[in-house]
Amino acid sequence: MRGKLVPAALAAALASPLAYMTLERWEGNVLEVYADHLASGLPTYCAGRTDWNATVGTKLTSDQCVEINKGTLLEYGAAVLACTEWSNLTPKRLIGLTIFAINFGKSGACNSHAVKAINAGEISSGCNLIATKPNGQPNWSYSDGAYRQGLQNRRQAERTLCLAGQPL
Repeated sequence: MRGKLVPAALAAALASPLAYMTLERWEGNVLEVYADHLASGLPTYCAGRTDWNATVGTKLTSDQCVEINKGTLLEYGAAVLACTEWSNLTPKRLIGLTIFAINFGKSGACNSHAVKAINAGEISSGCNLIATKPNGQPNWSYSDGAYRQGLQNRRQAERTLCLAGQPL
């Protein structure tokens, strides 16, 4: 049952080294704003932070990116918490879903069949839907109409975090 306060273990997960390392592993940590060609030129920086108002070419320090990345995890984690049934989350599941949301968008993640299944208590099915469609084909692994193995690798990692501790 959802209370007014986020359970401590879930809140702590978003600030954990695992969350931070996972974010940087899949997003990198770029110290300059660049136009992401896989996202229609969306200005992107640090570990996947996006902002249409950011100026391409702006340089950032490592310390600035640390703070930006922490904020990104908290912002997207809060969005995931707002659309999920907390009793169906574990710290690792929250991290996996947060990393998915950072890449696919808050609305995209929250409205996905994966989150809907998790909310319905169909944990294994929902976690699997992060990486594969019901027919076994890759899910959320395309950009500009083309399959991207790097995205599928990421989806598999998010799926693994989501399933951590879940009976198969």
